[in-house]
Amino acid sequence: MSGATGKLVLHHRSAGAAMGTLDAFFVMRCFGAVSPQDIQATLKCAEVLRAYRPQGSASIVVVDPTSTFPSEETRRVAHKISRETNAQTLGLAVVIQGDGFWASAIRGVVMTLTALSPTNAAHPRKVFRHEEDGVHWIIETIGESSPKYRSVLLAALTQLKSTATSPPPSSNLPPPTSTAPRATSKVPPPSKVPPSSKRKVG
Repeated sequence: MSGATGKLVLHHRSAGAAMGTLDAFFVMRCFGAVSPQDIQATLKCAEVLRAYRPQGSASIVVVDPTSTFPSEETRRVAHKISRETNAQTLGLAVVIQGDGFWASAIRGVVMTLTALSPTNAAHPRKVFRHEEDGVHWIIETIGESSPKYRSVLLAALTQLKSTATSPPPSSNLPPPTSTAPRATSKVPPPSKVPPSSKRKVG
């Protein structure tokens, strides 16, 4: 990668996750139930990354405390996708936020996400507690400059988190229309209003 740093491109948003690409980095944030459709959407991101950097890309995934345990179907789709993206992945950093019992229980979510690069993958994978550490590690893993990408990737992860505060617009809703009545030529202007019947009397 060379030249100016790019910007985050959001490719998918659901009730449980948001994901996008930034140059050769795949970024994903989980804040609810990750569905099979969410995992399937990573293929679109993989296509974008492959076009940008054919020799490989890196991924960083942040799991918020509001995430839930993935379903069997979600895990199955994750394993399937991993076989299709494994050769392209140079490194995977997973950040698990939260402490105590939650952090232990959410390992199931981590299993789903790290399944995108299976256990026999040659590329490195690592779990972190803080976003800063995960971002620093993934930048070095892909051989990029930390000063160049550190703040940009952290900002991208924050941006993904902000999408959790409002649901995505529904694609089934019709475009907004004005409810104000349209003026027509049938309504005469005030100066041409016919005289009232009272004036005709007499």
